[in-house]
Amino acid sequence: MPTRRELTNTNRRESILRVFAARVARDGYSDTSIADIASDLGVSKGTIVHHFGTKLRLLESVQVTYMQRRLAEAHHVISVLSSPSGQLAGIIYALLKCHRDDRDATLTFTRELVRYAGEDQLGVVRTQRAIYTSLVRQIIDRGVESGEFHTDDPHIVTLQLFGMCNWAWAWYSPTGEASLEQIAGTYLGVVLGGLQTERVEDLDALLKEAIAAVQAAPLSVEEELVV
Repeated sequence: MPTRRELTNTNRRESILRVFAARVARDGYSDTSIADIASDLGVSKGTIVHHFGTKLRLLESVQVTYMQRRLAEAHHVISVLSSPSGQLAGIIYALLKCHRDDRDATLTFTRELVRYAGEDQLGVVRTQRAIYTSLVRQIIDRGVESGEFHTDDPHIVTLQLFGMCNWAWAWYSPTGEASLEQIAGTYLGVVLGGLQTERVEDLDALLKEAIAAVQAAPLSVEEELVV
């Protein structure tokens, strides 16, 4: 059982990461400073430096923990949904859901990842992304092998799916006219409409099952590579 001090340190780290993600989501990485985070939390800059060292380390920590959550969802979806179509439905909903329910971290991850993807310090995040990409690619490969899907280029289809979902931050609003579930249903129809050899009659039922799987997913997953 963790000690009171360990719990305090854990809670403080989580608070720092939460406030940092909110600041970056609002102002961008370049316009966010350690002094801003300290001011928002009412602590000294030294406290933040003690826990994370540098601003880039803060960015890394937000992105690593963000990918832990996404990997947890993906592993759970694949484990509880049996068909490739159902698994893709779960992945699509999970990738869209984070734009609403994990919004600050999602904005910090998607907007800043391109700018800082070359940093050596973000190598763990690149590995996590490669694992997630492989999981989705394997779903499509299994669908092709079973005859459920048809595509000449599973790699491009995988990238297309990420492009559709990950860049939703550029236009999606939690208060917009279309609900997240409606958007996920439209995306699912487009993706499966181009992949399936036989159209699923009830996309609504497929999506409903996928939503339930994502909502039941754990918050994080412990990967050996994650620090």
